[in-house]
Amino acid sequence: MDQPDHLIMNWRSVAMASMILCAMVTQLYLWSKGVERRAAVWFALFILAVAIDTIPMIIGFAGAYDIWPGLTFLPTNLTLVFGPLLYFHARQLMAGIAPPSQFLLLVPGAIYWLYQLWAFTMLGDYRSKWAFNDAYHEPYVVPLVNLGAIALGAWALIEVWRMRRRYMQWLDANRSDGDDFEPTWIRHFLILGIAAATIWLVEQLAFLSFNLTYFDAFWWDIAALFFVMLLSLEALARLNQPYPKMLAPDAISIEELMEATATERDWIAEGERLRTQVIENGWHLESSLSLQTLSRRFGMNQAYVSRALNQGLEMSFSHFVNGLRIEHAKPMVLREEVNLLDVALSSGFGSKASFNRAFKFHAGTSPSEYRRLNS
Repeated sequence: MDQPDHLIMNWRSVAMASMILCAMVTQLYLWSKGVERRAAVWFALFILAVAIDTIPMIIGFAGAYDIWPGLTFLPTNLTLVFGPLLYFHARQLMAGIAPPSQFLLLVPGAIYWLYQLWAFTMLGDYRSKWAFNDAYHEPYVVPLVNLGAIALGAWALIEVWRMRRRYMQWLDANRSDGDDFEPTWIRHFLILGIAAATIWLVEQLAFLSFNLTYFDAFWWDIAALFFVMLLSLEALARLNQPYPKMLAPDAISIEELMEATATERDWIAEGERLRTQVIENGWHLESSLSLQTLSRRFGMNQAYVSRALNQGLEMSFSHFVNGLRIEHAKPMVLREEVNLLDVALSSGFGSKASFNRAFKFHAGTSPSEYRRLNS
């Protein structure tokens, strides 16, 4: 049978290309929204890396390697950067740009790409490439790269999960509107990322165990691409507001630190004094009130104010502020003519959903149920 002399975009190629195209279009639209653009860049780079990594499958199903066998070692395998790119995206959302040392995570991917480029351009014709592939690449390099990709991906997912936990604790301790920024996107991001990574891992193990061809791997790749596409669509739906960043507290002097940690201070009295001043000034009704802002208004450092709340009132910052907001809201909730959304906004909450959650936590029931029981 004669070999084809032109590409034939069959249904397999079209299916894979369509999923990649969908993911890339969503990233362009996400960028146009102008929200968390630095984080969006890292995620777009991840989608681009997945797209480039998929090129051999797309053109392979279209017959490219039958027409041009010299395409062997085309430098498109970017699996070593998947994990780091996702990590940089999540870190940018929650903590800002990574320290320079962490960008070394991209070095293995860069080295492997240069190795592919060398093999693609320097090994000669396809016969020499196939001989090198059988003698060295498949037996030694491929297992090492797969193990590296698994290690970097697992590290990234674990680190993002740990960072998410720290972020939620930071929100509770520093933001009165932390409920509006609960990283739901990060949780979904982890679930979908783990699903895609699991499918890829099973596929790689199947290749090693059963010597599969890329035709055999088609459905595995489609499943992994499906989860990547869902991840992209989820980003489009969830990344609709800037995330507060886990910033270091204001610098404090040795004298201030000693004052904040003094054991003889009456922290209960300090906590009550702070509560009185917040209520008198109505600061708790400001939707974006933060520990940093409150500390500056008191003329104190954050460590001092935090300890007054934690030890004096036995509350976190968000618990303290939202508790005051709910007490302010209760009389208004009982007025039938007042809309609950108006109550939420006038009490310092950014949305009715966050108001409902805080009200149920502090009052033990929903606002509507509280109104019904006390009317």
